[in-house]
Amino acid sequence: MPYLIDGHNLIGRFPGLSLTDPEDERKLLDLLERFANRTRRRMVVFFDRGVSPSAPLSRGPVEVRFIRPPRQADEALVDYLRRLPDPQNWTVVTSDRQLARRAVARSARVLPSEQFSQHIVRALDSKSKSRLPHGDTPDLDEWIDLFGGEQN
Repeated sequence: MPYLIDGHNLIGRFPGLSLTDPEDERKLLDLLERFANRTRRRMVVFFDRGVSPSAPLSRGPVEVRFIRPPRQADEALVDYLRRLPDPQNWTVVTSDRQLARRAVARSARVLPSEQFSQHIVRALDSKSKSRLPHGDTPDLDEWIDLFGGEQN
């Protein structure tokens, strides 16, 4: 089942990520890309205040949409959902109650950001640490600090 993700909402509820970090979006996208590649799930992530309102960015199975004011990411996400031929087959990831109600009204499933972040953590942590990318040692060290275990 593919996901539509309220990006900043998820960052605020993801362990180890912070909305005050200037690299928060990149860090979330790195995690989502790893998760999507392992689970073979498609994701579309919406962020407010982005650099490119119309041209989606792609990171493998993760499509990224930055939305510029005055439009908001929530509205863009609902518009995307409205245009889908099969919204009942999509899951909207958000803990925003108003957005969740709008998604349910369009027949989509809703998964709170807290639960989705826990699902990602478990999925990435349950895989062998040797399967994590090795090019960036600080990221691996962060994962070990966050989730325990020994570095191989």
